[in-house]
Amino acid sequence: MKTRAKHYCFLLMLICVMSIWGCSSKKELSFEAAYAIDADLNPEMRCMTYMETIEVINTGSGSTEKLYFHIYANKFKGLRQVEDGDIAVLSAQDQNGNVLQWQREQDGVLYCVKLAQRLKPGQSMKLTFACEVLIPDLESMYGISRDGDVQLPMFSLQLAMCDENGWDTAPLPKNGDGRYGAAADYDLIIRVPEAYVLACNGDELSRKTDGGITTYTYRAEKRRDIIVFACKDYVLLERTAGNTEILGYFNETVDGVTRQRMEYVMDCAAFSLEYFNNIFVEYPYDTLVVTNSALGTNFSPNMEYSGLITILFVSPQISMKTNTFHEVAHQWFYSLVGNDENQEPWLDEGFSEFAVGLCLDAEGNTDDFPFWELKDIAGNGAEGEKVNVPCDEASNYQWVIYDRGAMFLKTLMDAVGQEKFLSVLSDYCQKYRYGVATTESFLEILHEGTETDISNVVAEFIN
Repeated sequence: MKTRAKHYCFLLMLICVMSIWGCSSKKELSFEAAYAIDADLNPEMRCMTYMETIEVINTGSGSTEKLYFHIYANKFKGLRQVEDGDIAVLSAQDQNGNVLQWQREQDGVLYCVKLAQRLKPGQSMKLTFACEVLIPDLESMYGISRDGDVQLPMFSLQLAMCDENGWDTAPLPKNGDGRYGAAADYDLIIRVPEAYVLACNGDELSRKTDGGITTYTYRAEKRRDIIVFACKDYVLLERTAGNTEILGYFNETVDGVTRQRMEYVMDCAAFSLEYFNNIFVEYPYDTLVVTNSALGTNFSPNMEYSGLITILFVSPQISMKTNTFHEVAHQWFYSLVGNDENQEPWLDEGFSEFAVGLCLDAEGNTDDFPFWELKDIAGNGAEGEKVNVPCDEASNYQWVIYDRGAMFLKTLMDAVGQEKFLSVLSDYCQKYRYGVATTESFLEILHEGTETDISNVVAEFIN
């Protein structure tokens, strides 16, 4: 009996040790980062140079000798080569002056940096990169437009996510945005010829002009990216929603941009921001920047960034409204509540499209535009498909991720009741505020917040 008891005790101890090891191994590599960028932008020469210092803190239980970084704009500009519009790392060193080696991957979207010494648990390290941006003609979201506007979204290095599956080094998808990043603090100092005015998703701390050069200083706290737009002809409009100042930067030389349309977009932004404040959680930033999409050689879409949205003014007015509602909703679903936009894009696109319907209902103009009926028709084009699929696995990205994703949430709301469902969404936003959510984590909060049997609905839409 003693031998058997010892045997059982040994097995129990072994199981406990293995359980502890298994739990800790999931968080073996975990990091936080803060960014400081010092840049010189010269639109006339079509270039920008900058020094970026990234402080990386190892919050995990393991050590590493390499770090991965994304430069997402190298995807948005069309993945060109370095001599034609690339954002390139010229040099890298650590805080001790050690010159670091790096490997450029995926046409500059991903950089693997080898450290001079291992970064151990609890330690922090500062890495400084010298970078050069050769700005191409605007194709989509990045470059110089035919009107002379400069759009530089996510031009900086961002520490890649490292979750229970390890480093996020998967190639970016053909469809969707494919971003996946942690909320972090950004400090930006940028110099530009004084003829240009900058729009940035950070809070402007100062602006000083000397010798024909204006120096802007920005601070962006808990954002998932840093964005800079430059234009000679910006018209500035302002609105207030809750505790947030909405700043509209618009270029009247761009096709479709009129004073009436500027005011319309700003009113839509203010209405939706106020409404989402009430039903989700309050927007945490002091400012939200709204600007028109510059017109490029290909197309320039409506787009969301963390604290800044772009709207395509050549769209019909109803589309401008729904697009504005959608991009403002992204300030909650992608910016505040993060997700892996490659693996589960419906968590930001489906949620934001669903929020458009809520906003239209709250506005009371449903007779003019049957939003839910149109979403239902489009979603039925992908009937039977699951919404929680990676970007490039959906048969039709728009129908599955946007339309069917929105109708999944609408079906859930109809099943449990709007008041209860919006309470669940508020809890979801609060719990994953500045964090990263998954389909599983959303469903967990949904099940905790309601007693209604929704198993059939979930089985219909979720894999």
